[in-house]
Amino acid sequence: MMKKLTNVSPFLLLLVPVFVVMLIAFTTNGNIAGNEDNLAKANTSANSSTIAKAANVILK
Repeated sequence: MMKKLTNVSPFLLLLVPVFVVMLIAFTTNGNIAGNEDNLAKANTSANSSTIAKAANVILK
């Protein structure tokens, strides 16, 4: 196993953790963005129904 690793460039070995960190960052960022979208959709529907109720009360 070590003989195989000695033939690999150290630069390539240093890139492995960089790609792992990038993958973790992108996956967690995607999850957070997805949650924010869902929260934003939930808030806008609640706000629009509240605005509609208030408009009905004012117009009556």
